[in-house]
Amino acid sequence: MSAAATLLVQMARDSDRAVVTEFDLFLLARQLFRDRGYRGVKIPSRNGPLNARRARKVLSEATFDLGYYPSEVPSRYLPRDPDFTSVLFTVNDGDATKVMLDADPFCYLSHASALAFHGMGADTSELHISTPMRGQWAGYARHYMEALLGDNLTSLNDEYERVFPLTQPKPCPEVRGRPLHRHELSNPLPPTSFDPARTRVSPPGATFRDTLAAPGWCGGMDHVIAIWRTYAARHADAIICAVAEASEKIVRVRAGYLLEEVLGVRDPRIEAWLADAQRGSSRKLDPTAPYIGRFSARWMLSINVDTPELPATTAD
Repeated sequence: MSAAATLLVQMARDSDRAVVTEFDLFLLARQLFRDRGYRGVKIPSRNGPLNARRARKVLSEATFDLGYYPSEVPSRYLPRDPDFTSVLFTVNDGDATKVMLDADPFCYLSHASALAFHGMGADTSELHISTPMRGQWAGYARHYMEALLGDNLTSLNDEYERVFPLTQPKPCPEVRGRPLHRHELSNPLPPTSFDPARTRVSPPGATFRDTLAAPGWCGGMDHVIAIWRTYAARHADAIICAVAEASEKIVRVRAGYLLEEVLGVRDPRIEAWLADAQRGSSRKLDPTAPYIGRFSARWMLSINVDTPELPATTAD
């Protein structure tokens, strides 16, 4: 292994990362060749300026694809991570959450995992992650690479992009032994929503909104209703702001019913959602359960859950 490759491995292991992509390693290689060394150790003068060919050679020397020999990877290499079918390399120990957040720069904890993070539900064995759909993810990746490689990708950087593309990771059904639910969304939270110094997780308002859009990913509607009754009042303003941006009208109708009729929250912004209410057998509090004749007349919503104390009118 060359001196440059040895230093690259050390740089990766000194990072606060559990896994890295080839693009991540390329960025470290740029730093290494720019500084001509790392932590007081110089790379030999025969190593000229970094170009795509030299970068590929250094990365190949620093990494090891597990292939058929998982027990024979020497410790001086960065091994291919076995929990992904796409190319990532294991750098340091990390649980499933850290591995996924390091692997995908645009994903975040959502649904049941976000509820647990915010202390509004027990942590489960399953990990829920949301990420943009493929086309949108690629657009975010382009801007991300532009920010790191320069204001605009030059012809040289275009070459780097072809050799070290930043592509959407493909995790296995389990990551670090934890079942993974990865939700590709058409309207995810944008990367600018998150503080880089903090764990990427949907904020409380957006998390409450997601419980009504996909209650099955949050423990089921009975569990969701219990969480709303316990915690929603203290987050009412954040919920109203988030729900107002929901792409589905039925989410506003469900939220309006829970906020007004169950929790007693009165706000003109909630009243505006009455315009989204309409009659129909598909207008149900629980989207997975059949329609029943208990309903909210104000919100034109079937209260089709086994929670008799919820306010509702029974059809004659």
